[in-house]
Amino acid sequence: MQSSQASQEPAAVGRHEIRRWNGLGIVAGIVLAGVAFLIVYPMLRMAGAVMGGESIAPHFGIDPSIWQVFWNTFVVVGGSSLIALAFGTALALINERTDGGFRGVGNFMPIAPLMLPSITGVLGWVVLFDPRVGLVNVALRSIFGWGAVSGEGPLNIYTMSGLIFAMSIHMVPTIYLVVSAALRNLDPSIEEASRTFGSGPLGTALRVTVPAIRPALFEAWLLAIISGISIFAVPVIIGTGAQIEVISVRIWRYLTAYPSNQSAALVLALAMLLMVIGLRYAKRFFAPAGRHAVVGGRGVRSAPTQLGRLRHVTRAIIVFYIALALVLPLLALMVVSVEHFWTAHIPWRHLTFDNYVNVATRNPATSRALINSLLLAGLSATITTIVAGFLMIYVHQLGPAGRGGKRSREQAAGSGRKRSREWGGRVRGMVDFVTTLPTTIPHSLIGVAFIVAFSAAPFDLYGTIWIVLLALLVMDLPYAAASARAATDAIGHELTEASRIFRATPAGTMRRILLPLVLPGLATGWVLVFVRAFGEVTASAILSGTSNPVVGAVLLDLWRQGSFPMMTAFALIIWFIGSLLVLAMLWFNNRRLAKVK
Repeated sequence: MQSSQASQEPAAVGRHEIRRWNGLGIVAGIVLAGVAFLIVYPMLRMAGAVMGGESIAPHFGIDPSIWQVFWNTFVVVGGSSLIALAFGTALALINERTDGGFRGVGNFMPIAPLMLPSITGVLGWVVLFDPRVGLVNVALRSIFGWGAVSGEGPLNIYTMSGLIFAMSIHMVPTIYLVVSAALRNLDPSIEEASRTFGSGPLGTALRVTVPAIRPALFEAWLLAIISGISIFAVPVIIGTGAQIEVISVRIWRYLTAYPSNQSAALVLALAMLLMVIGLRYAKRFFAPAGRHAVVGGRGVRSAPTQLGRLRHVTRAIIVFYIALALVLPLLALMVVSVEHFWTAHIPWRHLTFDNYVNVATRNPATSRALINSLLLAGLSATITTIVAGFLMIYVHQLGPAGRGGKRSREQAAGSGRKRSREWGGRVRGMVDFVTTLPTTIPHSLIGVAFIVAFSAAPFDLYGTIWIVLLALLVMDLPYAAASARAATDAIGHELTEASRIFRATPAGTMRRILLPLVLPGLATGWVLVFVRAFGEVTASAILSGTSNPVVGAVLLDLWRQGSFPMMTAFALIIWFIGSLLVLAMLWFNNRRLAKVK
């Protein structure tokens, strides 16, 4: 009798706990449904508008140049993604597997260009490598006499090779993040065995390490391709000068030209969506999950490979990359921003800071764009951080997919263990899928879909900043979710279990225990989202107008008007605000760690 009663007590406790946590699960379900609606609804509306028959027939045959646009996109994205894959993988191998990187800041250096808004970086490269007045070309003509007769070159950013170069530099941080994470999870014993049998560092990397992380390499390449299809700032500035047009730029021209051609833009956007879906299925076919030679578990570390004198070469490569991707573009922008006119020779005696004053206070378009973008970036970062933080804390810690929730269910009736584990896995997988889905959708596609979905009744948001905000929420959610997921995964389930034992409410557990622990990770995600949203160009250029200017669209207007000094000053103000926030985040995290110690 006693044993029977004892066997029923866990089940009763388990049912009681399930009822207690259902309220939080309902809120999480509502939030997840809202996020899914914001992502899926615009895509369905766009597909329905195209398949309705009004836009397909008139536009596939009237513009033969569209096939050249597709070919340009294939060449530019394909070439730059392969170059970025090779270089990003090499940087990850150097930092994660050898002593050829830099200690402390080594892991941050390859991703430092992410702190530079895309349009700021491309403007810097134009200032450096413009064939007539680029600073590097002027220096080469003055020192070596190359191209002095013609007054142009010897380097020209406005070519197919220049466009591929700029795109590949832009993709390297994405490749590096994915590959370095895979290398940290790879058991180094297989590489040590290779070296034991006489294989050198290069042979081990090519024959053992790279094949072991093949799915991660394919995933990184896929993300780079999707990013390349949607990149707008690089091809619109460099590609226009080179007379090379890609899909994202053609969509923008269809929507911003007068008269606009929304139907043709919808057809191109649908073609872009089909390409992305095809790439996702290709990834599943060529590199399915689980088919790689990872042996052992996480946290395994070994002594880095000693490169000897080659260490100086690898460090020089890293320094060269940082100089090319971050330092030199910023220095070039600083020089032009204090000139009255962008000329081949710097007028040292007539430099001025008037451009900064004009951008910040005198020019109504730029000052209003700064205010709008600060508001939009702040709202986007705050909303996505709250949503992502709540969902990740629930599914990873409190709900049926959380480690604490899973354990408590297993303590309940034995017949429900397997069902609870399966249901928990589905919930966690669903949340992870929804929050990462926007990474596979090009930003220009999001811009077109949001015009179709939210311009008409009952929303009527076209021409307001709120349609830009909705697009930013979708585009920035994956970055907030990644930071929140990393922060919640680092918390052991024992804390949640102890809170449940003392019958704390779900809100109390989240507020008093989990939230303070994940706050540094959420702060990191907030800053990352703010920086990306503040300098976003692609969707903003499509969705914003004269009544709701944002910094990305205004920068494009200044570029088209030829106001290069004001444009560079505006770009540097954007970078400076983002850098201040990054430094503040680092100070906050370091101060918190010091208090903990």
